[in-house]
Amino acid sequence: MQAGFSLLEVMIAIVVLTVGLMSGALLMANVYKSTVRSRYMALATQLASEEIEDLNRWPASTTFTDPHIAVPVGSNTCALAGENCIGSLTQDCGPTTTPIQCGSTSNITYFDSVHLSTADGQMSETYQMPCTGGNYVTVPYSPSGAVPIPTCSATPPVAAMTFDRRWVIEMNQPITGLRRVTVLVTLADLTIQPPVSFQMSVVRP
Repeated sequence: MQAGFSLLEVMIAIVVLTVGLMSGALLMANVYKSTVRSRYMALATQLASEEIEDLNRWPASTTFTDPHIAVPVGSNTCALAGENCIGSLTQDCGPTTTPIQCGSTSNITYFDSVHLSTADGQMSETYQMPCTGGNYVTVPYSPSGAVPIPTCSATPPVAAMTFDRRWVIEMNQPITGLRRVTVLVTLADLTIQPPVSFQMSVVRP
C-alpha cells in the first residue's frame, strides 16, 4: 500500500500557505504605502523650503519694508495671544493690506495652493494667485534644463497632487529684534494616512 497525504494534511498545508501569502501581500502593501508617503513628504519638504527661501530673500529695513516679510506693528491677524504676527497655520489668512516702500500699500496673502502634475516628460507647478487672464500660474520644468516660461489660466489644472501652504511671520521671536518665519505644507489628499504635512521655521533679522 502506497503512503500519501491525507485530506487533513492537505488542508493544513493550504491554510499555512494562505497565511504566508496573505502576510507577504500585507507586507508589500505596507511597503508601497510607506514609499508613496515618503515621496509626498519629500515634495512637502521641498515646497516648504522653497517658500522659506522666497520669504527669506526679501530685505527687511526701515527704508524697504517689503510686504512679503514686513510685519505691521501691533498686528495680531493670526490671533495668537501676546504675539504680533501675520498669517495662520490653521486657516487661510489674507489678503491683508500691508505697507510697502514709498508710502504705498499692497494686498498680501499668507497662503497658496501648489498643484503638481507630470506630462510629456516634464513636471509643472501651478500656483493659485491672481495673474493676467486668470488665477492659476503654471511653471513647467523640463529635464532638458530649459528656462521655464510661466503661463496663466482662468481654469484650475488637472493635477496629480495638490499641496496647501500656509505661513506665519512673527515679530520679536524668539528674541527682540528677530523675526521667525514658519511655513506649513499639507497634502490635500486625505486618503493618504497618516496625513502628510511638513513644517519648517527660520529666524532672521
